[in-house]
Amino acid sequence: MPLAETADEGKSATQKQRDSGVSVVFVALGMVAIAGFMVAAFSGIRWSLIPNLKTTDEHVADLRADYEERPSAELIREYEQMVGDGIELGLPFTYKRIGDEKQRWGQIAGISVATGLLAVVAALGFAAVSRRSASGGQ
Repeated sequence: MPLAETADEGKSATQKQRDSGVSVVFVALGMVAIAGFMVAAFSGIRWSLIPNLKTTDEHVADLRADYEERPSAELIREYEQMVGDGIELGLPFTYKRIGDEKQRWGQIAGISVATGLLAVVAALGFAAVSRRSASGGQ
């Protein structure tokens, strides 16, 4: 009796190359998706650990309340210091820097999630199209 033909013998060389190319692209997109989700998880944790300190309105209200309690001599010294230093500040206030850092971590997390989801959709779409063309070619 003749030997039964195995599935690999029936495939042409170009079909074998196409199958290996599909798996390489699928694995590469899967790795991009995993990396995106890992960065998103790290960034999301960092974002959630940074506290929401204040808004500008709360900061101004705190300053007004603080100025009402200070003695006149201290307010005069602070005014003279402001006049001497100028009106422009060198660095933003601490609450603003912390808020900006929290916003940056949130943006990184959002971009990473979008990259991961895009890679997953591309990998699944690429696998579905290649499977459809492989089944249609047989």
